[in-house]
Amino acid sequence: MKMKEISGSKFLTAAPRQPSITSSIGDNEHSAAARSAKLTLLTGAMRSSSLREHTSHQYSSNLSSQPPRSSLRKRSSLRAALFGSMWMNMSALKWSVDARTRIRANPFCLKDYCFSAGTSRHTSILSFVPLLTSKPRSCKASGSECFPTLQSPMIRTRLLYTSNSALYSDRQGAIDENYQSINEHNWRTSSLTETISLSSISVPSHHVHKLLSDKDSPIKQYLATKMEVLEDVHPRIKVVIDSEPLDRKDQEEVPRKRILLMSSSTTNGEIIDGGHSGDNVTELCKLLPYLPRNNAQQLIFAYSALPAMPHTISIPYQKQSVSRILSKLLPESALPPPSSYEQIGHVAHLNLRDNHLPFGKLIGSVLLDRIDSIKTVVNKLGEVGGPYRTYKVDLLAGESNYNVHVVEHGTSLYFDLTKVYWCTRLEGERTYMIQHCFKPNQVIADAFCGVGALCTRAALAKGCTILANDLNPDAVTYCRDSAQRNGIDTSNPKVFNVQCGDAREFIMKIGTATSDLPNHLVLNFPLDSPSFLNALRWWPSGEKILDPPRVHVYTFARGDEDRTASEAAIDKVADGLLPEGGYTEPSKFRGDYLNSLGCNVEAREIRDAAPGKVVICVSFSVTRVLLRRMQGDYGLL
Repeated sequence: MKMKEISGSKFLTAAPRQPSITSSIGDNEHSAAARSAKLTLLTGAMRSSSLREHTSHQYSSNLSSQPPRSSLRKRSSLRAALFGSMWMNMSALKWSVDARTRIRANPFCLKDYCFSAGTSRHTSILSFVPLLTSKPRSCKASGSECFPTLQSPMIRTRLLYTSNSALYSDRQGAIDENYQSINEHNWRTSSLTETISLSSISVPSHHVHKLLSDKDSPIKQYLATKMEVLEDVHPRIKVVIDSEPLDRKDQEEVPRKRILLMSSSTTNGEIIDGGHSGDNVTELCKLLPYLPRNNAQQLIFAYSALPAMPHTISIPYQKQSVSRILSKLLPESALPPPSSYEQIGHVAHLNLRDNHLPFGKLIGSVLLDRIDSIKTVVNKLGEVGGPYRTYKVDLLAGESNYNVHVVEHGTSLYFDLTKVYWCTRLEGERTYMIQHCFKPNQVIADAFCGVGALCTRAALAKGCTILANDLNPDAVTYCRDSAQRNGIDTSNPKVFNVQCGDAREFIMKIGTATSDLPNHLVLNFPLDSPSFLNALRWWPSGEKILDPPRVHVYTFARGDEDRTASEAAIDKVADGLLPEGGYTEPSKFRGDYLNSLGCNVEAREIRDAAPGKVVICVSFSVTRVLLRRMQGDYGLL
């Protein structure tokens, strides 16, 4: 429904489509009755002084944009006076012969005939507007006469709804009653099947492959599969079908096929006459008005193509995309439908907007029905929070089973979705780290390992030794269990060592417990990773580090007037390593200073987190000079 502003008040307007209403009453008699009804209906209700005052106030030229409250009360009285007794359903408008006599005597009795088929449901409002006219016009649909709407301010703004519509308060909004009856149980019984009539051409069989595969084909961009309605149909429709005898306008016995093209407003049957009369190029251009004439000539003379009969296809909902089905089921207030979801094992995870929440179970049911691999559909409640970065979910459809099995590049991971943090979008980043950063048999330390996706994959793909940690005990349990299920010896701490504890203490122990530092330290906690970098000062710095460890810090960052998001992220990392005490404004562009310490700083943009906010991975080397600077020794260069 659309909202229009009229004299400072909001009125609900009907959809753009305006049905015609036909009548079987004679010309003169019906015109006289309609004129009389028009005068009565428009002026009869305005005899009260309050209504006259409201009307004068509403359509005055010098009306202020913010009327006084007394005027608002009068408007409410007007709406009640006009619409209060007219909540009836107009499912059919049929005039009886004896109506003429009654209308002459009392034109206001029109309502008795307009709403004789009404029901008690308060879902439709008065629809007498097409009757309030003085000049009938011809109705092409039925051949009889119908009456256009009255050209008045009230009618132009279309305050009167037609049948199958509802009027609610501004707070509740306007929702079609049809959508109120559709739910997660009965939506399959709705009329979701689409029938499409496609244009087609008949070509010799030996030309089909070239027409479909050649990049310069005259019909390649006009194939039926290019239509928006057919783009997401699965399985895809076949654009080549057997030709029928009626399609063959030539007398040669040449095997032919039909190629389905985009629909057009022209009916093939209006052109195909089964003979040789007429120009085939002209006929083809009429059949396919979107086809350039040069392309039509090329089809006729180079490929011996002929116009063919239309081909009708039916597309049940089982072949339609989830988005297209929801576009038919959801009311206008909930459109467009949800555009994406995250699939974690057998669970589909949605982030529904406020206008989608009332229809959450319907959305979940459609998703569950259309995608075989989904067994559970949930909606995230609130934001990720708490010490373990978890969130609550609302079950929309399917079974209440959140123990998922995720396979990532051949590695199986098992965990309860509601007890740990998981982000499918980081799969590409994990793959990048394993392929481009880690080398075989290196030592990898992960301070925020979660369920162990990066650690387990690195151990399997590169034979890396793993030192892992997470604050969430459930995540540690799932990490160890997934590693075991993938054949990793978790009983040997020199192969796969995972512990539960604080990340800062974990980083400190790496430097104090052993003289061998890891080759890589991963800090994937974008919310606050740079604050843990001060734990590096506990690492040994007495001897020259032959192979400086690389630290990979993930952090949120925003660009500003002076810096890009990557430069801002580097400054956050530099402040975590070597904070500047006593400054009034933080320094910028500190990457050069870190490079002067041999850190070899690099920054990569990982993904968008919010408008203007991205996740950046800042990588740097931990050199002896850096550690001595962190420990307060500024004499070593």
